[in-house]
Amino acid sequence: MDPKSDKILTAAFELLRQRGFRKVTMSDIAEAAGMSRPTLYAAFSNKEAILAGLALRQRVRGDGEIASRLPRTRSLEARLTIVFDVSIVAPAASVMGSPHGLDLLANMDTYAPEACDEVYAHFEDHLVALLAPAMKTGATMSARDLAHIMALATRGLKASTTTATELRRMTDGLIAMAVATAS
Repeated sequence: MDPKSDKILTAAFELLRQRGFRKVTMSDIAEAAGMSRPTLYAAFSNKEAILAGLALRQRVRGDGEIASRLPRTRSLEARLTIVFDVSIVAPAASVMGSPHGLDLLANMDTYAPEACDEVYAHFEDHLVALLAPAMKTGATMSARDLAHIMALATRGLKASTTTATELRRMTDGLIAMAVATAS
């Protein structure tokens, strides 16, 4: 990601956490990023595009972290925990304590639906890659179906939990169910 876009996303992220999606304007973001509105609009056409950029930046960073941590673990439970921590728990925790974090989590589907769908499709692909080799022969459900159920459940959990501790507890339950289903 180029430095200008990264600067915009960093400024926007802080504003969105503190003031919320509906109250932050593109002018606010341009000012916080120290640039003109035309420069901002050249990089991002609207706030939805900025949210999509934030999601992409998180995904790229998360993919790097997952790639570095997965080779050091062997158990399915530990591997799933890494993917959930990096893809779901840490990003949610980064906004949960802020004044408008819960609104962002609960309404990401509304504010930037395409970006949200892409994030969950990517997350689901990670889960399939981990679950497929672990699925017992003759399992009653495919790795893809199990991953899809987990991704759908995670969407609801992020929108309904209020603390990172609660989200971690709920995702640990999903992981336990997945390991029991796969083995």
